[in-house]
Amino acid sequence: MEHVKKKWVCNPDRYPALAGMNAEERRNFLVKHSLLHITKTAGKLAAICENFDHESKNAPEDEENLKIGVIKLFVNALKLAEEVGLTAEDLLNKAPEYVK
Repeated sequence: MEHVKKKWVCNPDRYPALAGMNAEERRNFLVKHSLLHITKTAGKLAAICENFDHESKNAPEDEENLKIGVIKLFVNALKLAEEVGLTAEDLLNKAPEYVK
């Protein structure tokens, strides 16, 4: 999680829209932005999986891109968790409560 925090710094230099925002507006912007990244990644995964319905054999690049997509989805989820005040440990500890 520390790597995610250090790699994706969110400040007005990188996101000019943040300039002048109060704390609540900033949080809402960053949550939305993280969700946009998750949606973008989910779309890429959907395109790969949709190909599986049409091909008799999975292309090696599709298999690799599927793995990359899942990793990116996980990283984006970690960034979203950070924005709402959850740690990676929180996610692991609380997941059993929500997966029934």
